[in-house]
Amino acid sequence: MTCSYQNHEQVHWSGMSARFPVHKLFISVKIQSRKLIHIGAVLILFVLLTSSSVFSYTVLWDTSHGVYVSSTFGGDGYQPSQDGYYQKLAEHLNNDFTIDITSQGFLADDPSEYDVIVVCLTSAFYSSYTPAEVDRIADFVDNGGGLLIMGDLLAAPNANIQPVASEFGITLGLSNVVSDRSNIYEVYTSELDLSHPVFSGFATSDEIFMYAAGELSVTGPAFPVVWQEGTGKTIAAAAQYGQGRVAALGDCSLWSWVEAREEYFYEANNRQFAVSTFTYLAVPEPATLLLLGLGAILLRKRH
Repeated sequence: MTCSYQNHEQVHWSGMSARFPVHKLFISVKIQSRKLIHIGAVLILFVLLTSSSVFSYTVLWDTSHGVYVSSTFGGDGYQPSQDGYYQKLAEHLNNDFTIDITSQGFLADDPSEYDVIVVCLTSAFYSSYTPAEVDRIADFVDNGGGLLIMGDLLAAPNANIQPVASEFGITLGLSNVVSDRSNIYEVYTSELDLSHPVFSGFATSDEIFMYAAGELSVTGPAFPVVWQEGTGKTIAAAAQYGQGRVAALGDCSLWSWVEAREEYFYEANNRQFAVSTFTYLAVPEPATLLLLGLGAILLRKRH
């Protein structure tokens, strides 16, 4: 089928008997373009706003700097493997997230294929992140990725992951966080910024639990989201960085589980905190609102 323009007034499609005035054709094309824009905007919003139970997100957990294995617990140590101490965390997130482990690091395994990456002290216990690794992580977050940082108490080698945390205005292991309980390292707190998405699904009376945590200090772009009751010490923080998000915790134990020994994942509302934190990192609320606004602007401009 061929198309020829005649006198700039009519368009004739050979093989068809109909003739259309040019201005009517332009109107028809404009209407169709509007419909396509409407459909495209709806599809974008559908993908962003649909429950994560429909879309599975991906997580890359770095173990390239050495995993700490307890001589008492044995197993694979602090990693989300089948015999690791974060096994229950991985199982609980399984409906919405696929967690991969990299033993080669972010320079060898490109994090850009993932939604969230994890830098955890007990999965990075024996060596420090290099400037090149920090740059790769910062670029990943700046381009829209989510980063989880997990530090620990003062005596732990927080210096291994501090170069990463510093990039986002966070200092780890400033002091030990202790309580007046018989085991002073057990800390329950309901001092939570419930307006933040990491506490989606929380009631005002809900608590989270940490064990042997370290205090955080924050400067821009980071801000606190959890405080110890009584002392006001910051023990969790978040940050918006470029197009991406960061969550930082002062404890590596809160989501760990070793049967009959260290079952902190089931303490307080730690399970919901895990789901909400990873969801926040994978599906940023600011980006959702931005695309909603852009969609509205595009629709308005074409009316």
